[in-house]
Amino acid sequence: MDKGARSLNNRISSIGTIKINTVGEATVFEVGDSENMAPFNYAIAVQREKAIFLEKEFDFSEYAIFSIPLEAPVIDENVQLMRINESPHIVVNKISVFLVSASAIVHIGSSETLYAQSRIKHIRHLLKERP
Repeated sequence: MDKGARSLNNRISSIGTIKINTVGEATVFEVGDSENMAPFNYAIAVQREKAIFLEKEFDFSEYAIFSIPLEAPVIDENVQLMRINESPHIVVNKISVFLVSASAIVHIGSSETLYAQSRIKHIRHLLKERP
């Protein structure tokens, strides 16, 4: 290990089988240790009774949800952690995941920092208002 490197975890993860059916946009599937992960996903989801869509119909800049700055929370508490790992190995026979999407993370290993965000504007266009 070089001078600048640091160990995130002294344990070894062993997975017999992992099956992920679908990995969507802005998704991380990571095997091994990582220092930082920050997936993000911006989407406009439009539902219409009649499927008519025009090219370049929606612009992210038209919706405040995509421009509001998000700041990580400040933790000012003194958190003390005592961990006793009875085994240096984490052994899992099988992991089965149906869907990972919209800034989600499936991670086998250790991470120091994770910061994920997903912003989705849902729009419904109805042909006629219902009572």
